[in-house]
Amino acid sequence: MTVATVTAPDVVQLMPSTSKSASTTLRSLYPRAARAFLHRDICLTHSLVTTAFALLTMAPTAHDALHEQRRKWEILRITLEVTVYATPPEDSAAIPAPLRSNAMQSGPSLITSQHKRSLELFTPASALKPDASFLPAPVLVTLAAASVRVHAPDVGRLMVEEWLARRDQTLYGTIDQGEDGYEKVIDVYCTNVLPALDEWEYAAEFLQYESELGRSSKEVRLYLFRIRTRTS
Repeated sequence: MTVATVTAPDVVQLMPSTSKSASTTLRSLYPRAARAFLHRDICLTHSLVTTAFALLTMAPTAHDALHEQRRKWEILRITLEVTVYATPPEDSAAIPAPLRSNAMQSGPSLITSQHKRSLELFTPASALKPDASFLPAPVLVTLAAASVRVHAPDVGRLMVEEWLARRDQTLYGTIDQGEDGYEKVIDVYCTNVLPALDEWEYAAEFLQYESELGRSSKEVRLYLFRIRTRTS
């Protein structure tokens, strides 16, 4: 890979030639990016995210050496974009142009474009088209929660339901979702997305008839859901 230089508050020069060196660079940059985001340093966070994605291209295989870094950085990128969109800094001139341009989009349009980008990022090059089954559960959860934040829960619902349908109907299957990933998707679907659509009854019904969660896990979720329903 050629040299990637980002002109921003902190200039970062990268010259990785292998997945191993790229992974090392990405691991070293991520704590800085996370700290910058927590301190609301939008420019630095955006600079580091841009630098990271100069290395994180489309997945060559379903679970390549950069998969974990791709997942972490995509979550940070989505979170940064949605945070700036929903609660922009008072000084709009200080917002990097790519983030500032997002303000021209509607909430549904922003989430839809983010979802499309994530599908393209995680679907292996060998697949015929972007496939929701390859989208890591934590990325989907981030997108679904973001859809509620920008008042586009209907888009979040479609994303989750597509993922749930594809995880059982594809030859590839979900690679690294695991039980925990599935449970988190169900949680955000039933406690964030559906309630935002006033689909309280359907959410309770979905939880009741869901067949993959353990009995005790389901009972706890139904109990908490009923409490939330009474207080909402």
